Amino acid sequence: MAFLPAARQPGPRLWAAAVAVVVVVAHVPAFFHRLLDGDEAIYGSIAALMSLGGRLYAEGGVDNKPPGIFWVYAATFHVTGTYQMTAIHLVGLIVMLATCSLLFVIGRSLYGVRAGLLAALIYGILTAAGNPRLLASNTEIFMMLPLTASFLLMLRRQWLWSGALLVAAGAFRQVAAVNLLLVPLAIVLMEPPPKRLRAFALFAGGLAGALLLAAALLAATGSLIGFWDWTIQTLYGYAALNWTPALVWMRAQDSVVPFVLSAVVVWVAAISFAWRWKRLPPAAQLIVAWLAVSIPGSLAGGHLSWHYFIQVMGPLALLAAFAIDRALDTSRRRWVTAVAIAGLALPMAGWGVFDLVADPLTYDFRAPVPAHEAVAAYIRAHTRPEDRVFVWGDWPALYLESDRIMASRFPGFLRGFARGSALPPNNWDTSAAVWPALQADLMLHPPALIVDTAAPANWSDFSMYPMSNYPVLAQFVAARYHVIATLDGVAIYAPNGS
Repeated sequence: MAFLPAARQPGPRLWAAAVAVVVVVAHVPAFFHRLLDGDEAIYGSIAALMSLGGRLYAEGGVDNKPPGIFWVYAATFHVTGTYQMTAIHLVGLIVMLATCSLLFVIGRSLYGVRAGLLAALIYGILTAAGNPRLLASNTEIFMMLPLTASFLLMLRRQWLWSGALLVAAGAFRQVAAVNLLLVPLAIVLMEPPPKRLRAFALFAGGLAGALLLAAALLAATGSLIGFWDWTIQTLYGYAALNWTPALVWMRAQDSVVPFVLSAVVVWVAAISFAWRWKRLPPAAQLIVAWLAVSIPGSLAGGHLSWHYFIQVMGPLALLAAFAIDRALDTSRRRWVTAVAIAGLALPMAGWGVFDLVADPLTYDFRAPVPAHEAVAAYIRAHTRPEDRVFVWGDWPALYLESDRIMASRFPGFLRGFARGSALPPNNWDTSAAVWPALQADLMLHPPALIVDTAAPANWSDFSMYPMSNYPVLAQFVAARYHVIATLDGVAIYAPNGS
C-alpha cells in the first residue's frame, strides 16, 4: 500500500481482496490431493466410525488428540458424506482465512490497516509454504482460530471470553495451554492495579466454565473416561519417547531447519521488531511474549513435524508485519518491498510446485513411491462398501483411499514413535490396554481383508514390527486368514474359505 504514491494507492478493500486472492492461491495445492497427511487419515477414519454411532475414545475410534478435530471431521462428513476430504480441506481453508482476519484486526488496532493486511498475508503464506503436511486440515490450523481470538480478547481486556476461547483452542491441541503463561503478563500490561484481581477472576471463570462445558459434552457422548485415558494419561510417555537427541536432531533437519530457512525474511523482520521490546507499547510487548511462549509450545511434543509450527506463525506474522510496515515508511522502502516480496513469493512458489507434484503421503516426487493407491484399489475391488478392513502398520490412509471402514478402533500403531530405531516399541498405542480392545473389535467386526504393511513392504519403517511379534493379532490371523495377494510387498489376507 505504500508501494505507490498516495494519490494512486488502491483502497483498503482492494488490498484486502488482493491479499485474500494470494492466500487462497497459496493454498490451492491442498485441493489437488485427497489426503495431505497421515493425520488427516486418522481423523477421517475415526470420524467415519463415529458416524456409525461409536463413542470417541472407545469403539468409535481411539487417538491421543483432544476431541475438537474429530467433532469437526464428523460434522463435515455428516453434511457432505463420509470421507469427503475436499469438504474437509475447504473447512480448513475457511478456518485459516478466519484466523487471517483476526490477525488483521490485531494488526490494524496497533499500527493501522497496512500492518493488519501484511499480518494476514504473511500468516496465509506461512501456513502454505511447506510440505503437504502443512496444508492439511490438521489440529493446529483449527486450534489457531480460537487461540488467536483468545489473544485478541486479552488485548481488549475481555478476560472472561478470553479464558473460554483458550479452552476451545485446547479442544484441538493440548499445547494451546501454553498461552496461560501470558495471562499474568497480559493483566499487568493491560489493566491498572485496582482492576487486576477482577481480571484474574474473570479469566479463571471463563476458563472454568468452558472446561465444565467441555466435560459435559464429553460425558454426554460417553467419551469422558476414554478422553482421560487416551489423551491425558498418555501425554508424558508420548513426549518422553520423542525427546531423544538423535531423534530430535533428525526431525529438526526435516522440519525446523527448512521452516526457518523458508521463512528467514519473516524471522529477521520479526526479531528486529521484537528487539525494541522496551520501546514497544504494551500490546506489542504482549505479542512478543506470545511468540516466546509459542516456540516451546510447538516443540513440546518433541515430534517436530512442520505443521506443529503453525502455533508460532500467528505472532510471528504480526511482528514481521509491524517491522515491514515501519520500514515501508522509510527511505529504504523500495529495497524493503523487494526483499519482502522475494522472501514471501519464492518459498510460496517453490513449495507450491513441490506440493502439486509430490506424493502427499510420502513426500516422494519421483519413483519409487509406495503403491498405496494400487493397494487401496485392490481393497476397494475385492470388498463391498459395507465391509470392514484392518490395516497393520501406520497407514490409515488406506481406509480413506479405499472408502472402507476400520474393523478396529485403532487407525494405526506406533504412531509418532521412532519406528526403525533401537527403542523398544512400547508406545501408547501398543500398551497392554490396546490388545484386549483390538481383539474384541476384530471378533465383533471380522475384517473382510487384513492388510500387512510391515514386512517385507516396510511402509513407514514398519518392517521391525511384524504381526508375529504381537500374540493377540498373530493368533487371530493364523486361525482365520490366509494370504490372498501381495502388492508392493504388502501382504493381503482374506478369511479362510473365501
